[in-house]
Amino acid sequence: MEEGSHFMGRSWNHIQNFYRKKGSHLVKFVLPSKYLRYYPPVYILRNPIEERVKYTWKKGFQVAVISFYFHSLDQIITKVGRRKFIRCREIVKARLQKAVDQIFPSDQIVCLHDQYNDGVFLLIRVDEHTYSTVDLAEKLSLVKMAMEQKRYRLLDNKNLMLEYGYVFLQPDRYSLSECMLRAHLQAMAMAEKQDKLQYHQLLFTMNQIIAFKQITLLAQPIIDVSNGGIKAWELLTRGPKQSQMESPLQLFSIAKQTNTLFDLEMIILEKAFQLIYQCQMKEAVFINFTPTTLNEVELLEEVQALMRKYPEINPKNIAIEITEQDSTDGLMQFEENIASLRNLGFQIAVDDTGAGYASLHTISRIMPDIIKIDRSVIKDIDTSLVKEKMLQGLLMIANETGSVVVAEGIEKQEEVHILSKHKVDMAQGYFYAKPKLLHPIT
Repeated sequence: MEEGSHFMGRSWNHIQNFYRKKGSHLVKFVLPSKYLRYYPPVYILRNPIEERVKYTWKKGFQVAVISFYFHSLDQIITKVGRRKFIRCREIVKARLQKAVDQIFPSDQIVCLHDQYNDGVFLLIRVDEHTYSTVDLAEKLSLVKMAMEQKRYRLLDNKNLMLEYGYVFLQPDRYSLSECMLRAHLQAMAMAEKQDKLQYHQLLFTMNQIIAFKQITLLAQPIIDVSNGGIKAWELLTRGPKQSQMESPLQLFSIAKQTNTLFDLEMIILEKAFQLIYQCQMKEAVFINFTPTTLNEVELLEEVQALMRKYPEINPKNIAIEITEQDSTDGLMQFEENIASLRNLGFQIAVDDTGAGYASLHTISRIMPDIIKIDRSVIKDIDTSLVKEKMLQGLLMIANETGSVVVAEGIEKQEEVHILSKHKVDMAQGYFYAKPKLLHPIT
């Protein structure tokens, strides 16, 4: 008999049901070529976890999703390496399986799995008429006690630390796979609540700051060393007043940890454009950017959108100041974005030069228009011959790259005298002026 001929005259549903009954995880329907235009080859990938859930529902039970979160596993991954971590995790999963088998009746367990790789989750059959969440919580507390016994230790003799959370599957609005993922994430969030509550609060705060643009820009003048006139302004960011985010150090640190840094810096750039326009600023303006943001693929699109929104702003009067918060190594888009910003007319400045290796490495990569010398070099330079020699070396580098030099952190007249002696172009610091609010011209 020709292969597939026993399906002749059969419906497509009949063919599918025939192979489903065979229990294969992956099935290819093979039909003679003359039938392919009616019944093309189809692959069906079966999910045994979803099938168990559907079977449980069909029997009239609810399904509880319990996520287990292990503090200790997260702590040791950086110490032991990925391979040992995976082996350790498999050992823990086996112990968890043993504890669950001891406490829950076998007919109540749907499955124990680590499908989503951020924890282990347990699916339990629940009779909503006879079972209560108190019963479930009591059994889970017994699992926790069993897993945290002293004989269960990880590498480096660390005890297991287990938290759990649970929710019930609600498939009304989503597909079963979406429903299971959502339930797992919700349960995991509850399991991690002791560790993650503060994180989510901070993320909420950052999102509020970004959504309502709750930042203030202060301006500090940059002075022409030779004649004392204002040559440019550096715009400095402050978060909401009288909040923990008011400090720029705290603000940018939290933004980085909550993956909101790019959005924050785009808000800062827009605020800077607004300030330049409202105050009709004629001098150059320095705006800080982290290497992380300058590496973003969406950067040029966002900058160009702001330029269209504020056509009065001349990018030639704006210096993009690269801070030394992150290394530029491994940033694939960084140099390309710098070149594109230059093509748009922006100047490029490197901040904190002399404070470490990173800024000197950045200078060699991008050949900046402006080099800003860190205050650690300038502070008490009038009493340190070594610092004066460092200044001379940095001025030689600037001369080779054709860069203008700005000295930061000037606090006394004697430091200004050394800068004048070596013909430094510009300077800024509390000796000249503290950062202040600029008011729009009405």
